[in-house]
This record gives sequence, structure tokens and C-alpha cells, in this order.
Amino acid sequence: MARRPHTSLTYRPALDGLRALAVLGVLVFHLWPNAARGGWLGVDLFFVLSGYLITTLLVREYVQRGGIDLRGFWLARARRLMPALVVVLLAVLVMATFWTLPSRRHAVSLDVLSTLAYVANWHFISGDEAYFASNGTPSPLRHAWSLAIEEQYYLLFPLLLLALTRFVTRRRHLAFWLLALAAASALWMAHLYVPGVDPTRVYYGTDTRAFELLIGAAAGAWIGPSQWGHARPAPWLLWLERLAWPALVALVIAMLTLDESSSVLFRGGLVAFCVVALVPILAAASPHPNSFQHVLSFEWLRRLGLISYALYLWHWPLHVYLAPERLGLDATWAGVVQAVAALVLATATYRFVEQPVRRGGVRALWPRSPVPRRLAPIAAAAAALVVAGGALALPHVSGGGSDLEAGSGGGELTYAMKTYTPGEDVKAILVGNSIPHSLFANFPQTRFPDLQLTESASFGCTTFAGQESSGGQPVPSLSKCDQFHDDWYYGLAGRDTMLYFLPQNLLNDYEVDGRMLRAGSAEHDAFVRSSLDGVAQKAKQQNIAHPYLVDLSCHRVPTIGTDPTVVATNDTAKVEHLNDVAKGWASSNGFTLIDQFGFLCSGGQYHGRINGVNLYADGLHFTSDSGPIFWSWLAPQIQQHGDGSGASSTSSSSASSTSGR
Repeated sequence: MARRPHTSLTYRPALDGLRALAVLGVLVFHLWPNAARGGWLGVDLFFVLSGYLITTLLVREYVQRGGIDLRGFWLARARRLMPALVVVLLAVLVMATFWTLPSRRHAVSLDVLSTLAYVANWHFISGDEAYFASNGTPSPLRHAWSLAIEEQYYLLFPLLLLALTRFVTRRRHLAFWLLALAAASALWMAHLYVPGVDPTRVYYGTDTRAFELLIGAAAGAWIGPSQWGHARPAPWLLWLERLAWPALVALVIAMLTLDESSSVLFRGGLVAFCVVALVPILAAASPHPNSFQHVLSFEWLRRLGLISYALYLWHWPLHVYLAPERLGLDATWAGVVQAVAALVLATATYRFVEQPVRRGGVRALWPRSPVPRRLAPIAAAAAALVVAGGALALPHVSGGGSDLEAGSGGGELTYAMKTYTPGEDVKAILVGNSIPHSLFANFPQTRFPDLQLTESASFGCTTFAGQESSGGQPVPSLSKCDQFHDDWYYGLAGRDTMLYFLPQNLLNDYEVDGRMLRAGSAEHDAFVRSSLDGVAQKAKQQNIAHPYLVDLSCHRVPTIGTDPTVVATNDTAKVEHLNDVAKGWASSNGFTLIDQFGFLCSGGQYHGRINGVNLYADGLHFTSDSGPIFWSWLAPQIQQHGDGSGASSTSSSSASSTSGR
């Protein structure tokens, strides 16, 4: 028996207008964050709209046919979403080959695979993307978390709907159960959310964001299949049109002003946003023409909505790879170039990929040499396998890589590594963040057999208290930071030498006891000294005989956006001031200062290469090539003190520098 065509909904141009507003919010938030601090809420609008439309479609099919064609539904979703995604993933693999350093290609490879499998949100939750997003080069597929949630919804929701229809016979009862599940999801988000802690878990989680889709689904179950069949609009529909305008204004204001660090959003605020979003969605979806539909159906807005999916796919990879430094422009104009490029590529993707496949399947991509129907699924699977194969091969590609991403500009250092003679064993521990971790990971044990090295390090966490602030906004701490703050000194037990690395976090402002301490002020300097006092106290309690303080180096972390944290990290004058404060504290508290700045920032200038290799993997972390060179400078200083002969406050060995290329 021939398969009946899958049910579809009547086209409403105004819904594309809403899609356009949603994607514009996300685009502006990423490219010009200060212009729309809450533009990320455009994704939430997409979720509610998707929940409403998909449920309307499925319930209508169930009412008309007495069941749901699961295979037909899933194939329709795949035909709608996969072609453009495959194109963008292939483009990301190409860009990563030329513009991503070998040290980061493995991470991009995993990002591509998780995106292709629609589990990117859980992949980012389990990794360190939140850290790298603000302190290094973020994933070019970070935005794929929302695609994963939607696809997981498309996969599981029809099964949930069929299960509920076995016990529920009325649409309003179905809507009630969907709202109950939405409430459970929203309460789970509120339970997991901790103010001041990085919200990655609740932001990316399918379980914590499901309520947004389910709120739309409840409206689709109750209203979509029933009321739209009336010849005349019911009185409540007339009120719906009147309320659509203030509701839309409220959504736009939220997208312009609400910051993602606001705790109220994760404790009911997003629920309110989604409920308000239902009003313009229902007004736009109504079969009875109204003025609201007329405005949202403006042709330019409608056309932007048509390409919204492709535009969302393209904009973030272009934002990452067409960085201001690469374009030679400031962040504002670089954003303009990125937006134009995304619009051009999205239009081409919609015109030559999305539309042909939706109308005629994979075969439509080769109209002059049509693929037999039975071979179309094989062609689609082959495309996915090509992407997967490219992702697996990416970490093994030799050459390429971006000097820009490495932060390898500036002059080059030359350091004559001296012969190292092992002495008495030294039990040393590195304490700090990801920078000492990169040194620990690249420690050449065979060259320094007398150094018995351990670490107590965490990505993005510090050993001291206080609310970090950047650009006037609180910086959410990572969820693991509270434990690191409480436990970091346990690793000091049994060690005789500690190397405490001054963290970049201290370059930012801090709020302490309700007072904002501006970086560089006398109050902030006092906060730095008191924080280091806490480190000294823990070291004394653990009987550390030889405590070292390693000051900050200068950096040129690529500025993918206008993140003030990265700006502070790259501010050499701020770094020198903080180092002066640390140096004065060290001389008064029995700590030996290791002058990393004097070694790597010869002449007070940034240097991105040393002895012919990139000094940093991403402008911040040591590489497998530079780590051993740095250790050849650092290890003798540790050995000298470990042998009991004392150590000077700065290295007697220095690197010579040459001008930038």
C-alpha cells in the first residue's frame, strides 16, 4: 500500500516573521552583545514555537487518522534539518583544518560528532566548554546545543504523545498532563540552579529546558487542532490579537535588556517568558486575518524567517573563525562582516539545499542525474558518514593551524637551554588554574627525574573567596569551584615545595562584603594581599618548606567577541601592576617570586613564539613544544631551592627577543 503523505500545516507567513525576530535576537546577542543583552532568549521563543507547531501537527494527524505515522514524521524532520546541518559541519571541518591549531582539533572533532548525533548539549555539559568560551577560543559549534534539544524532542515527544493518548481522550486533559510535565521541568531547573555559579548545566540540559517546548505543546494540544476550524473568530481570539502587541513588546524588551546571569530567569522568569510568547504565536497562527499577522508578514521579515534555520547554523562558526584580528577590523565592523557572510551563506543553503530536499528529497540535489528512489537513503547516510569520517580524521591532519588562534604574534624569544644535572629529590606541587595544568601535562619527566611533580589545579577556579565581576556584571563561577576552593590545599600534604600561580581572575574587579573593588585600586590591592595571606596560611599548615609565587605572564588571547575578561587578560599594564603587588607581598611573606613575566615578556612586550615554536596553544596555555622549554628555565630554580642553597627572587637566566614578524 502506498504511504499517505505526511500531514502538514497551513502556511502562516506571520510565523516566519516571529522566527525572524527570534534569530535576529540571537544574532545580535552573539555579534554585538551590548546591543541585546537578552538576545539569547530568541532560542526560547524558537522552543515554544516548535513545541506548539509540532504538537498541533501530531494531534491533528491523530484526530484525522486515529494514529501517528512515526516513520513519516521522523523522516520529515530529518529531511527538514539534516541537509543544511551536514553542509555547515563540512564547512566547519574545512575551516578547522586551516584555522584551528592541532591542539584544539580533537575538541572540534568531538564537537562535530556530538552535533551530528544531536547530543551536543550533553557533550558541552560534560566538558569544559564554559571555561574555553570565555578564556580561549570557543567551540565553533557551541550553538548546536539547542539543535540537540529540539531533535531529542522530535524523537521522544511523539512516543510520549502516543503513550498519553492511551489514557487521555480529551485534548484539554492532554494539555493538562503536558503542563504538568512542563512544571516538573521548570521546578527541576529552579532546583539545580545555584546563583553565582555558571549555569551551563541548567542552560544546556534537555530536562531543564523541556518546559519551554512543553508549554508550546500544551497550547498546541488544546487550541491548535480545535479552535482554528471555526468559521468566525471566537471572542477570545479578538482579545488575543489585542494582547499580541504588548506581549511582543514585552518579549523584545526582555531580549534587549535581560542578562543571562539574572537568577530570576532560572527561577520562574523563563516560564513567564514562554507563557507570554504564546500570545503572539497564537495570534500569528490564527486562520482569521488580523493586523498583527499583517505586520509580521512583511516580505523582508518573512524571507528572513524562511532562512532562519540556516542563518542560525552559519552565524556562530563564522563569528568564531572570522575574528576581528583575522579581518583586521574592530569588533563592531567584524560583526557586520560576519552577519553579511552568514546571510549570504544562509540564503544559498536555503535556496540550493534546504528547499530542493524538502520538495523532492535527496534526489532533488541532482536534478539532471536523478538518483533512484531506493538509493536516496544510501546517499543521505553516505553524507553523514563523510562528516563523521572527516571529524575522526581532523585530529590527525598535519600542518595548518592558525597563528591568530595561538596568539603567536609579537616578537620571538630565544632561550639557550642549559644542561640539567639532577640533584636531591624535590616533591613539588603546582597550584592554580589551567595554566599550571598545561605545564603539568607537558612536564618532561625523563629530563628532570629529581622533580616529583603533582598538581592541584582547576580550569577557571581560584583558591580564594569573593564575587568576580567583569564589565560591570558578576562572573558566574563554575559549579566545581566551590569544592576546589575548599579542597585545593589537601594536595599539599607530603610535599616540600609549592608553586602557586597567580590567577588571571585577579585582573578583574571583585565584590567583597557588598563593596565593589576596582582592579588596580588600593582596596583591590589589599584584597589581593589578603587572598594571598590565605594561601600562605594553608601552605604553613601543610608544612610547605619552599613556597614559590609565580607571577603572571602577558597574553594575547584571541578576542572572539568583546568579552571584558579577555580584554583584562590582554592588558599588559594591568598585569604589571598586579605583579608588582604580588612581588611586594612575596618579599614580606617568605615566598620566593618566580618572575615568569620577566622571562616571557622581555622588554615588557608580548611574545607568541619561543625557539621557533608557538608559545601558547590559544594565547594562554603552554603547548607540548613550549612546555619543555619553559621547564628548562623553571626546573633549575626549583632544584636550587630544593637543595637548600637558596633561590633568588628572579631567574638569572633570561631569554633574548627579536622583533615581531
